[in-house]
Amino acid sequence: MSVREALIKHLTSILRASDGTLLVVLCDENGLSIAKIGRKSDIELDPNQITSLAAAAFSASEENWEDLNIKDQVISFSFFERVCLITIKINETLLTIVHDYHKEWPLDVDNLASSMYYLKQNLGEFFGSSVSSTSSVEEFSNKVRSAIYLFGMGSEVPFMSYTPANYDPSNLLPAISTILDSLQNQIFVRYSLVSPSGLTFDAREISGQNLPISIEAFSANANAAFQKMKEESEGRTLGELLCYTAISGQDSENFYGLITCPSGKLRFSDSEKSSNIEDVSFIGLFPLAYGVIPVIGESRNIIRSILEVIGSEKTTESFIDAINVITSFKYD
Repeated sequence: MSVREALIKHLTSILRASDGTLLVVLCDENGLSIAKIGRKSDIELDPNQITSLAAAAFSASEENWEDLNIKDQVISFSFFERVCLITIKINETLLTIVHDYHKEWPLDVDNLASSMYYLKQNLGEFFGSSVSSTSSVEEFSNKVRSAIYLFGMGSEVPFMSYTPANYDPSNLLPAISTILDSLQNQIFVRYSLVSPSGLTFDAREISGQNLPISIEAFSANANAAFQKMKEESEGRTLGELLCYTAISGQDSENFYGLITCPSGKLRFSDSEKSSNIEDVSFIGLFPLAYGVIPVIGESRNIIRSILEVIGSEKTTESFIDAINVITSFKYD
């Protein structure tokens, strides 16, 4: 069996492990396709568009991880209205799994970790580089397994509202501040609301963390990554980008996650006759010690509460619906 045939074999194994997986693509870091395998679906998927999104998904948060001195990124999850893109860097390549999370969630972690093990071995031969040691291959596949496992783990957060009973409709910022203070589970290291330009509207940070970058700079960088992903996916058949999450760290005991998602549109009045409307994004940095389920649950509740104050917005409502779908599934 040639190396390319071996790669296709492992991609096929990933595809067959779940009826919800629609396409598996392997490309280089610039988005050039190396191998792919897919199944028929009512969702039109262009492999070239998927590979360009894969390259963006893995590079989008790179600056933040560098600034935070948290390395190396293990995996990213890009949730769209119709599918999720799971992107993993293996040697000089990016593996992207296009998965219909409405049909099945989470992925089969054991099967995927096994595929990662053999792909990493075969890719060294494919690129003519030295073959990784067995211990390094095992460490890599175990990190991927842990990251995906933790993404589906943690205590479920009830779907609830943090909107204050009384607030001034002419000045919404105090109400939004109250919502941010109403978090039921202290699972974030820092979280904030930012504008498309990177301006921080409001932010919270756990004291004593001593991170090497300010929360304002962190939020601006994370928002730039989210905007980059939105631009790359604009007009695609995948639907609107609802949430971008990346996981980084040297080992599963010290993983950190980054989450970015839409939070509606906030209207600012310049005068009695004019106003401007800006998109709001929610940004969060969190340790994976408690799993990701409470993180996305609390993010949903904060954003739902903000919408109750500033008014409904289609993409943000779709984000809330997507989180409710994801949290409705359970690991066996």
